Amino acid sequence: MFQLTVRGHDVKNYGSPEELAQKIAAQNIHNIQFALNKSFPQWAEPEQLSPGLGRFFKRVFGQSHVQVALLSCYCNLIHPDLEKREAILSRFETYLSHAKYFDAAMVASETGSVLPNMGYTEENFSDVVFDDLVQVIKRLVQVAKRHQVMLGIEAGLNHPLSSIDRIEELLERVPSDYLGIIFDPTNLITAKNYQEQVALTREAFSRFGDAIVCMHLKDYQVIDGKIKVVPLGEGMIDYQQLLAITAEYKPYCYVVLEGTTEEAMQPAISLIEAIQN
Repeated sequence: MFQLTVRGHDVKNYGSPEELAQKIAAQNIHNIQFALNKSFPQWAEPEQLSPGLGRFFKRVFGQSHVQVALLSCYCNLIHPDLEKREAILSRFETYLSHAKYFDAAMVASETGSVLPNMGYTEENFSDVVFDDLVQVIKRLVQVAKRHQVMLGIEAGLNHPLSSIDRIEELLERVPSDYLGIIFDPTNLITAKNYQEQVALTREAFSRFGDAIVCMHLKDYQVIDGKIKVVPLGEGMIDYQQLLAITAEYKPYCYVVLEGTTEEAMQPAISLIEAIQN
């Protein structure tokens, strides 16, 4: 078993928090990955966060039996401009300090890039950059611990945290119960090794499954030698096996549909419900 979750910003045409919650509940979903800057950007700045705002969303979502599974604060944690990086990290720390008011279990981000625009560069894969990332994560983990919330970090091929080896190294160098891994197996495959996705996922769970706190489920096709994200059920992902592995190692783990827009949600949810029933 697992807890299916949708991203709030994959839902469209709502004007209020109440309408967003109702549209999610109408899909028979009870968990949201909530990115304030995407769903309600008018309330997303750090200086606007407050216990009252968090409790407001907790109450409104709760009226539709929807909970905030995780807060999104995706940003470039290793921005090369140190002044801008400090502002980014301060923002993230504010989200960590307010997560409990939203009743969110974690605050999530990828690791970023040495390029300001988050583009691809092989410099991201150097040991020097990884060491820099480790120091950033150590800092954020201390704040997460202080506020009793998890720091959820997601790996990706274009980032310093680019493989399961690097994930394991990060966990070894930052040993903390407040550091969790958001595992997206589609983030770690290419057109050359996509057939190994299930084996890669099982290896990840066997090596550091105790640290995996959320699973992203992102379908894909291989087009012109590249991975292209598509709604679940329209691509090549072996979601049955991936979900079986997740349920085996992490019962009732959050599983977030990513890349599945609102119009494609119901068919995707039906596929998953067929597995659970």
